[in-house]
Amino acid sequence: MNRHLSIFFLILFAAAGFSYADSVNISINCDEKKAEISDHLYGIFFEDINFAADGGLYAELVQNRSFEYHTVPGRNPLRDKYHPLYAWKKIERNGSKCRLTSEREIPLNRNNHHYLTVHIDEAGEAGVMNTGYDGIPLDRGAKYDFSVYARREGRISKLNIALETQDGKVCGNAAVQGLQANWKKFETTIQSRITTDNARLVVTAENTGKLHLDMVSLFPQDTFKGRKNGLRKDLAQALADLEPKFMRFPGGCISHGHSLENAYRWPDTVGDTASRRGNWNLWGYHQTYGLGFFEYFQFCEDIGAEPLPVVPVGVSCGFRPPYECAPMDELDEWIDEALNLIEFANGDTNTEWGSLRAEMGHPESFEMEYICLGNEEHDRPELHERFPHFVKAIREEYPDIKIIGTSGLGTEIPLYPLMDKLNVYSSDEHYYMAPEWYLNNDTRFDDFDRSKPLIFVGEYASQGNTHYNAVAEAAFLTGVERNADIVDMTCYAPLFAHKNHTQWRAADLIWFDKREVVKTPNYYVQQMFSKNAGDYYLGNEVEVAKDREPETVSGGVGIGTWNTKIEAAEAKVNGRKLDLSRFEESSGDFDFSAGRLSQKDGTARPAISFSPKDFSGEKITYSVRARKTAGDEGFLIVFGAEDSDTYYWWNIGGWGNSQHAIEKTVNGRKSVLTQKNGSIKPNRWYEMKVELIPGRIRCYLDNKLIHDYSLEKKTLFASATLDENAGEVVVKLVNSSDKPADARIKLNNVRTAAKRAEVKLIAGERDAENTFENPERIKPETMKIRAGREFEYNAPAMSVQFIKIKVD
Repeated sequence: MNRHLSIFFLILFAAAGFSYADSVNISINCDEKKAEISDHLYGIFFEDINFAADGGLYAELVQNRSFEYHTVPGRNPLRDKYHPLYAWKKIERNGSKCRLTSEREIPLNRNNHHYLTVHIDEAGEAGVMNTGYDGIPLDRGAKYDFSVYARREGRISKLNIALETQDGKVCGNAAVQGLQANWKKFETTIQSRITTDNARLVVTAENTGKLHLDMVSLFPQDTFKGRKNGLRKDLAQALADLEPKFMRFPGGCISHGHSLENAYRWPDTVGDTASRRGNWNLWGYHQTYGLGFFEYFQFCEDIGAEPLPVVPVGVSCGFRPPYECAPMDELDEWIDEALNLIEFANGDTNTEWGSLRAEMGHPESFEMEYICLGNEEHDRPELHERFPHFVKAIREEYPDIKIIGTSGLGTEIPLYPLMDKLNVYSSDEHYYMAPEWYLNNDTRFDDFDRSKPLIFVGEYASQGNTHYNAVAEAAFLTGVERNADIVDMTCYAPLFAHKNHTQWRAADLIWFDKREVVKTPNYYVQQMFSKNAGDYYLGNEVEVAKDREPETVSGGVGIGTWNTKIEAAEAKVNGRKLDLSRFEESSGDFDFSAGRLSQKDGTARPAISFSPKDFSGEKITYSVRARKTAGDEGFLIVFGAEDSDTYYWWNIGGWGNSQHAIEKTVNGRKSVLTQKNGSIKPNRWYEMKVELIPGRIRCYLDNKLIHDYSLEKKTLFASATLDENAGEVVVKLVNSSDKPADARIKLNNVRTAAKRAEVKLIAGERDAENTFENPERIKPETMKIRAGREFEYNAPAMSVQFIKIKVD
């Protein structure tokens, strides 16, 4: 009896077992410069996610300083808590009475619509307090710059400004006088007399009347480089310590926005901070844009990084329906914005936007060389129609600007052919995968066509902040360096995560709260590669001796689909037919693990029928005969199942019926093992067969071999680079095994090599993480070892090491 199955999209990630190497021989040809390494191979990517800007890198201590917070559209859980008086509370002391309202009758300017009115009905000491971002941190002896725009109705002429603890103890205070009927800016400095993590800002008046306030601001004077409207010093220094060669900003998804209405429009972020038009972002909270494009460019200059600004291309985020596109007859507005950005960064001071840059304090050009068009765009006709217009306009007006395109989301890089057709400088690809994917894909770029655009790996992370995640990313980067002739830039994402305000918890490079900065193991791997990129990738050979039996796959089997309906006519294991008679009712040879599309919220859930029987042996052949009757995808042929959370599957016609792949799920986390282009047709019967033999998985579709996957796990990865100025060869060795490995390293074609070498090492337990309680559990250590033209080195289990040897 045939039965229908439906399965819908579920994102999973995987963990896997380990093998280990007894020994490895690494032979490096020091005169063989295989690839010149880009001067900007390693950089950083900043996006305002996880409160990375306001409440994070941007040093402003007052939250909702301009009273522009409002309910955020969409289904974000934060949406309903925001309102114009969010983070503000009234103060009534010494018998005073007042009430607070948000008004917009006489706004400060056209971009700053709302302001606060304190209606003081009975005199005493009445006003407001701001709680900042979970409280305001203060340091004893530190100075803080306070500013406010104010006007009054009635007898109010003086404002008292105080920084207080939660129990009312005054940490520091000041006053400003001369309030008038019209808006006027007032400024003063307050020095704190105590250290506290939970202060509040209090603004009060002693007389009756109406007090109108806007742009209430409190900044520490001790910002990064001492800049006004500056950056939080410790967070900015953590970025500077990475020594990034570029910075991509202002973000990924927030660039094109939840809709065209809230796309990131860079002109809103420059000029006087009081005149900038704030916005909400698709991560569900508000942005003041106090950290705007001028500040991004300035920070890049401060840390010696190339600026890589991202601009939207007239389409909204494809993951957040409804998908919106600027009408073609209105596209010039979006194109002009991209052109004007180049003028703002590089234009003469006699140009419109160059003069604004000069007014903001930087008459010199920022010497911007690159512009990123779009972010993770979907492969849709609307994008194909619009994108070329941006490329054409920029090339005509600014032919020296290098255009970075977008390959679309995922490892399949669906838009890379379009970028090739348009001959962009490089194309930006993103993937967030399990650590095993990075261990399995150090060869990803080995066979890329060198005649096509360069590659920019603009966002990647291995879905976790354990030491194992960092090791996997290091392994991947050895492959990046091997292919440095085509991989031009890389940057990890996301960059920051606020301990108490995160929307993306899977993997973040730097965690922080009001006081502390936690650098993850991933951070230290990025730092090691960035600081030791070198000038050339050197030819090398790695020979690994292993002592183990080939791995075998055994367990249960199953059948499923993904956003699709199928009919399964026959299933066999080693020629024995399995009972399909009650496919969906947990009887016979299958247990049905149901997952239905929820009509309430559209959440996608899986549905697979698993066999309760385990199959093992020297060779297992599992075959299924089925056809697709409806839906967007194909078949899932499950095998090697330990339970409903740990199994392999052959995904046939996945990714919108465009790819075939073998994937592995462990404890509910999935990883792609191998993948290739392919599709299936509806209402056609297919014969699908999986062969499991020691060390291999072979998959056949209608007797045609589609995949021949080796189960042998590579655990040792190496890169060797030459730093010509330093006269050093850097051997970068990654051991992802749970056992140490003995390495014999030989430097060929050098006259001399130093007898001692410096080793920078990161090693530790597989699941170790750096936390706020233990922020330095995993961190690099430096040591000296014996070296020479040929030497031995023991690579610890689960380790990344850079061995730096002076050579002649």
